[in-house]
Amino acid sequence: MNDYCYLDFSLKLKKEPREELAQIYIKGAIIKSLVAIFGKIGGQTDFELLTFDEARRKGILRVAVDFAIKLRIALTLIAEFQGIPSIFQVHNSSSQLNSLIDTFIEF
Repeated sequence: MNDYCYLDFSLKLKKEPREELAQIYIKGAIIKSLVAIFGKIGGQTDFELLTFDEARRKGILRVAVDFAIKLRIALTLIAEFQGIPSIFQVHNSSSQLNSLIDTFIEF
């Protein structure tokens, strides 16, 4: 049995950012949201940003099944990224990474 959930998400920004959309900034925004909503315990949610395509602003997150709902809530409630109004949208979730690869990669 797989103990992880994989989330295929995208970041939509109202305008172009001045800085690059590096993975570290994406992960930082998610951690900040987790702490704001769930406190210190929420900030300790173990998740991993497996990949992020800056050009398409799409990524895949891996999180323990027990924390998947908290992570989705935190993503949904992020309203600003690097000072720009934004939306993090989860397109798909799965317990198998292979099932998301097809939706992530454009042929």
